Amino acid sequence: MRYAIVSDLHANLPAWRAVLRDLTASGADRILCLGDVIGYGPHPAEVLESVYAEVWRVALGNHDAALCGRMDASGFHQDAQTILEWTRKRLSRAALRLMATWPLQLAGRTFRCAHASTEEPARFPYLDSPEAAMAAWTAAPEPLLFVGHTHRPALYVLGSSGVPREVPPQDFATEEGKRYIVNVGSVGCPRDGDPRASYVIYDEAAGAVVFRRVSFDLDACRAAVAAAGLPEVAYGFLQADPLLGRRPLREVVSFQPPSSPQAGAWGAVEIEDVEHLRSRARRWRTVAAALGAALAAAAAAGGWWAWRYGARAQTVRAASEPWASARAAPSDANLLTVPSPGPPPFDGWTVRYGDRHSQSVKALPPSAQDGGRPSPAFRIESRTASDPVELISSPIDVVPGQRIQFEAVFDREPGFEGDLALGVALLISGASRDEWREAFVYKQPAVRRREGIAARETAEIPAGGRQVRVRLVGRFRGVVRVVSVTAARRS
Repeated sequence: MRYAIVSDLHANLPAWRAVLRDLTASGADRILCLGDVIGYGPHPAEVLESVYAEVWRVALGNHDAALCGRMDASGFHQDAQTILEWTRKRLSRAALRLMATWPLQLAGRTFRCAHASTEEPARFPYLDSPEAAMAAWTAAPEPLLFVGHTHRPALYVLGSSGVPREVPPQDFATEEGKRYIVNVGSVGCPRDGDPRASYVIYDEAAGAVVFRRVSFDLDACRAAVAAAGLPEVAYGFLQADPLLGRRPLREVVSFQPPSSPQAGAWGAVEIEDVEHLRSRARRWRTVAAALGAALAAAAAAGGWWAWRYGARAQTVRAASEPWASARAAPSDANLLTVPSPGPPPFDGWTVRYGDRHSQSVKALPPSAQDGGRPSPAFRIESRTASDPVELISSPIDVVPGQRIQFEAVFDREPGFEGDLALGVALLISGASRDEWREAFVYKQPAVRRREGIAARETAEIPAGGRQVRVRLVGRFRGVVRVVSVTAARRS
């Protein structure tokens, strides 16, 4: 099950619609909301209606509780109280009764959710320090907790040392013996200096958590707030709009109609009869029908129909799988096989097409990285964003305790739309059988480079780890060049 976990929508319809579109494209099976659906924002009825239609379960937030009568609003500052009263006038009694049914916590098979904290959830304390995280862990037995409330993405980890620590928000896969608290940030009112909406995807089967940031229409949000006449106390993120500091390159010049007909458009058709267009359309329909009949005949003779509408998915296995090992490899040496330029099959890489008719992969001449180290490079094209395309490396032998740095640099061509990620699968020897952990590393590119945008993660091989496979995963429409991809041991 893949869960999209959202929080603090705060009646911001442009942000919620953008996140809803993003999580749908990301393949989320169910949506969980950690509360504060309303408050601050100008679209309470519209957002609540959409949440009711789209979200699997909702936890009660402090703004929701104050609005539906389950909490005294006197603890809110004056502007927040003003907005709550404005919101109450725009919701029906049925809407308030619905919010009153929302629970304080949501419990899953491997996780638990609360708006603020699992420690005294009805009090809505801020979980913003390792000490507060420890109190939340003490109150809940699950290894993975999801919260919101602070409007800032955050990650807390508790390991064998027993000392809780806060680490920068990052994609990760859960490990046995560790506990985690994930603050999913805010959809409608981010407060970390990044004006994009924030939420996470949790793949329960893989134990993987991925942080997502989504741009939304800041101009539409600003206009809606102004039209509603609401205080701008909650809209600090609008001041982080990157366009505010941008200076126009040239003075804006309005179009002025020409002063005479001679200065107008030339060479254009003056007028055309619609009946003439209709007769032309009839001719084209006749041609199309004849062409269709010809194609049907060709299909019967040569199997064209089976080719076009047959199975779309295809796996092109590696031509060979050269042995690679990090056991005795020099530090910083790239352990990945560099295939010969051209189409698959490749040495050292398997290709999986979601739609072989709309996707293609080609190996490029290897790029020289870090003083001449060869690195695989690929060109990937996809004309559909609904099917994934994936490249998977041959296995690399590893040893528990080793630190391996994985990196891929992507150069997206203009018009690219969709998602890319660098993944690593880990083979672990268990007591009864070996098992591949598919999302040992899952990192989307975020670091700007001169060559493109990079995804990088350094991971320590856990106990039982035997092999890794590097994965390049995409679900997009357009063309991307994988400038380089490396896996190197770090001393």
